[in-house]
Amino acid sequence: MVCEHSFTMFRLGLLNPNTDRGHTEAMAGVARSVLPEGSEVLAASPERGPASIESAADAVVAAAEMLALLRSLPPQDAYLVACFGDPGLDAARELTDAPVVGMGEAAFRAACLVATRFGVVTTLARGVPAIEEAARRYGVAERLLAVEALDIPVSEQGGGHPATTDAIVAAAGRLVARRAEAVVLACGGMADVAATVQQRTGAPVCDGVAFGALLAHALWRAGLRTSSAGAYASPEPIPYRGMAPFTETQG
Repeated sequence: MVCEHSFTMFRLGLLNPNTDRGHTEAMAGVARSVLPEGSEVLAASPERGPASIESAADAVVAAAEMLALLRSLPPQDAYLVACFGDPGLDAARELTDAPVVGMGEAAFRAACLVATRFGVVTTLARGVPAIEEAARRYGVAERLLAVEALDIPVSEQGGGHPATTDAIVAAAGRLVARRAEAVVLACGGMADVAATVQQRTGAPVCDGVAFGALLAHALWRAGLRTSSAGAYASPEPIPYRGMAPFTETQG
């Protein structure tokens, strides 16, 4: 199939559901480093909401703000929800027919393409059940060997925190010692240290920002759009009180 996008520039909307601008720019840098030359990454985060997502309550608030953010941006060719929990992912797919990729799902898919069993390094222990549930949802639970929690919050992740990087390497090493064949990093803030962790552990390290950006590009390049039938159809035009409804499909 000859794709109509062969000679056009790819535009990725990178949506960080939390309000940490530093992590947003770091993830944008990761996405730009892997996408083809000439691609544009529009990285954005909400003006209000949690500075990091550590709980289910944080995720619900952040998802709503991210959806409003998506509607406010110029239309993009594809979108990446840049939070491992993929908050608001299904809802975002209802609001645009452009491909929308969740970094959590992308990281799981990457791990299953390069290994038979993988482990996950996450931030807080309270997030372990959510990761296990996500693995079940995405059909990869039987491939998930274990989850290692750092007990270090999202706000202290990234290249600016060398001690945290050391802790990630140590946790990844424990997973490899338990015969994990690949490691998934369960935080967007870890994206810019993935290469360091891979180099120091010798195991494939799957970062959903890099792979998610490439997966979004691949869907666009193949001419695939989000289905408008069934679950991802545009929301029904029901009345909302005190706010505008999400009823119009964005291209």
